[in-house]
Amino acid sequence: MRWLLLIVAALVLALPAAAMGVTVGEVAKEVKCPTCSTPLNVSEAPVALDMKEFIADRIAEGDSKQEIIDALVVEFGPSVLAVPPKEGFDLLAWLVPLGAVLMGLALIPFLVRSWRRRNRPVEAGVGVTSPDELERLERELRRRSAGK
Repeated sequence: MRWLLLIVAALVLALPAAAMGVTVGEVAKEVKCPTCSTPLNVSEAPVALDMKEFIADRIAEGDSKQEIIDALVVEFGPSVLAVPPKEGFDLLAWLVPLGAVLMGLALIPFLVRSWRRRNRPVEAGVGVTSPDELERLERELRRRSAGK
Protein backbone atom coordinates (compact mmCIF):
# COMPACT_ATOMS: atom_id res chain seq x y z
CA MET A 1 0.00 0.00 0.00
CA ARG A 2 2.85 2.31 0.82
CA TRP A 3 4.44 1.76 -2.60
CA LEU A 4 1.17 2.58 -4.33
CA LEU A 5 0.94 5.89 -2.48
CA LEU A 6 4.53 6.73 -3.45
CA ILE A 7 3.85 5.95 -7.11
CA VAL A 8 0.67 8.05 -7.15
CA ALA A 9 2.47 10.94 -5.43
CA ALA A 10 5.32 10.74 -7.95
CA LEU A 11 2.87 10.81 -10.86
CA VAL A 12 0.97 13.75 -9.42
CA LEU A 13 4.21 15.68 -8.98
CA ALA A 14 5.52 14.67 -12.41
CA LEU A 15 2.49 15.91 -14.35
CA PRO A 16 2.96 19.63 -13.63
CA ALA A 17 6.71 19.24 -14.09
CA ALA A 18 6.16 17.73 -17.55
CA ALA A 19 3.73 20.49 -18.46
CA MET A 20 6.19 23.15 -17.28
CA GLY A 21 8.49 22.12 -20.14
CA VAL A 22 5.94 23.61 -22.55
CA THR A 23 6.16 27.33 -23.18
CA VAL A 24 3.79 29.75 -24.88
CA GLY A 25 6.42 30.28 -27.57
CA GLU A 26 6.65 26.56 -28.37
CA VAL A 27 2.90 26.26 -28.83
CA ALA A 28 2.68 29.59 -30.67
CA LYS A 29 5.13 28.33 -33.32
CA GLU A 30 2.72 25.52 -34.19
CA VAL A 31 -0.33 27.72 -34.85
CA LYS A 32 -1.05 30.93 -36.71
CA CYS A 33 -3.19 33.95 -36.07
CA PRO A 34 -6.65 33.52 -37.65
CA THR A 35 -6.85 37.21 -38.57
CA CYS A 36 -3.47 37.90 -40.14
CA SER A 37 -2.31 34.32 -40.92
CA THR A 38 1.15 34.98 -39.48
CA PRO A 39 2.72 32.61 -36.97
CA LEU A 40 1.22 33.27 -33.57
CA ASN A 41 4.63 33.77 -31.95
CA VAL A 42 5.22 36.93 -34.08
CA SER A 43 1.67 38.23 -34.42
CA GLU A 44 0.55 41.20 -32.36
CA ALA A 45 -3.09 41.19 -33.49
CA PRO A 46 -5.64 41.44 -30.65
CA VAL A 47 -6.92 37.90 -31.28
CA ALA A 48 -3.31 36.63 -31.25
CA LEU A 49 -2.73 38.21 -27.86
CA ASP A 50 -5.91 36.54 -26.57
CA MET A 51 -4.72 33.21 -27.98
CA LYS A 52 -1.35 33.59 -26.24
CA GLU A 53 -3.13 34.29 -22.97
CA PHE A 54 -5.31 31.21 -23.53
CA ILE A 55 -2.17 29.12 -24.14
CA ALA A 56 -0.54 30.45 -20.97
CA ASP A 57 -3.67 29.61 -18.96
CA ARG A 58 -3.79 26.08 -20.37
CA ILE A 59 -0.10 25.56 -19.59
CA ALA A 60 -0.75 26.70 -16.03
CA GLU A 61 -3.56 24.14 -15.82
CA GLY A 62 -1.08 21.42 -16.82
CA ASP A 63 -2.23 20.74 -20.39
CA SER A 64 0.26 19.30 -22.85
CA LYS A 65 1.32 21.04 -26.03
CA GLN A 66 -0.85 18.76 -28.18
CA GLU A 67 -3.90 19.25 -25.94
CA ILE A 68 -3.56 23.02 -26.27
CA ILE A 69 -3.16 22.81 -30.06
CA ASP A 70 -6.17 20.50 -30.28
CA ALA A 71 -8.24 22.99 -28.25
CA LEU A 72 -7.22 25.81 -30.62
CA VAL A 73 -8.17 23.68 -33.64
CA VAL A 74 -11.58 23.01 -32.07
CA GLU A 75 -12.04 26.75 -31.49
CA PHE A 76 -10.69 28.14 -34.79
CA GLY A 77 -10.67 25.16 -37.17
CA PRO A 78 -7.77 23.35 -38.83
CA SER A 79 -6.71 26.50 -40.70
CA VAL A 80 -5.16 27.72 -37.43
CA LEU A 81 -2.39 25.13 -37.78
CA ALA A 82 0.88 26.56 -39.10
CA VAL A 83 1.62 23.27 -40.87
CA PRO A 84 -1.21 21.41 -42.60
CA PRO A 85 -1.98 17.93 -41.27
CA LYS A 86 -0.60 15.01 -43.26
CA GLU A 87 -3.98 13.41 -43.92
CA GLY A 88 -7.02 13.78 -46.15
CA PHE A 89 -7.14 16.67 -48.62
CA ASP A 90 -4.40 18.50 -46.73
CA LEU A 91 -2.03 15.73 -47.74
CA LEU A 92 -1.89 17.44 -51.15
CA ALA A 93 -0.04 20.34 -49.55
CA TRP A 94 2.78 17.87 -48.85
CA LEU A 95 2.57 15.75 -52.01
CA VAL A 96 2.31 18.41 -54.73
CA PRO A 97 5.65 20.12 -53.95
CA LEU A 98 7.31 16.74 -53.57
CA GLY A 99 5.91 15.66 -56.94
CA ALA A 100 7.11 18.88 -58.57
CA VAL A 101 10.63 18.36 -57.23
CA LEU A 102 10.68 14.75 -58.44
CA MET A 103 9.46 15.78 -61.90
CA GLY A 104 12.13 18.47 -62.07
CA LEU A 105 14.81 15.96 -61.15
CA ALA A 106 13.50 13.54 -63.78
CA LEU A 107 13.73 16.26 -66.46
CA ILE A 108 17.41 17.02 -65.79
CA PRO A 109 18.84 14.19 -67.95
CA PHE A 110 16.62 15.18 -70.89
CA LEU A 111 17.60 18.84 -70.62
CA VAL A 112 21.31 18.02 -70.40
CA ARG A 113 21.04 15.77 -73.45
CA SER A 114 19.24 18.54 -75.35
CA TRP A 115 21.86 21.15 -74.41
CA ARG A 116 24.66 18.82 -75.45
CA ARG A 117 23.10 18.33 -78.89
CA ARG A 118 22.75 22.07 -79.37
CA ASN A 119 26.38 22.74 -78.55
CA ARG A 120 27.81 19.78 -80.48
CA PRO A 121 30.44 20.79 -83.10
CA VAL A 122 29.45 20.48 -86.76
CA GLU A 123 30.37 17.07 -88.10
CA ALA A 124 32.11 16.64 -91.46
CA GLY A 125 29.63 17.01 -94.29
CA VAL A 126 26.88 18.34 -92.06
CA GLY A 127 26.09 22.00 -92.49
CA VAL A 128 28.50 22.37 -95.46
CA THR A 129 26.98 23.99 -98.53
CA SER A 130 27.17 22.28 -101.90
CA PRO A 131 28.80 23.97 -104.93
CA ASP A 132 25.34 24.54 -106.44
CA GLU A 133 24.18 26.33 -103.30
CA LEU A 134 27.34 28.49 -103.26
CA GLU A 135 26.83 29.46 -106.91
CA ARG A 136 23.18 30.34 -106.28
CA LEU A 137 24.20 32.41 -103.22
CA GLU A 138 26.82 34.35 -105.23
CA ARG A 139 24.26 35.09 -107.97
CA GLU A 140 21.76 36.34 -105.41
CA LEU A 141 24.38 38.56 -103.76
CA ARG A 142 25.45 40.03 -107.16
CA ARG A 143 21.83 40.65 -108.12
CA ARG A 144 21.10 42.44 -104.83
CA SER A 145 24.28 44.54 -104.93
CA ALA A 146 23.58 45.53 -108.58
CA GLY A 147 20.08 46.66 -107.58
CA LYS A 148 21.45 49.34 -105.25
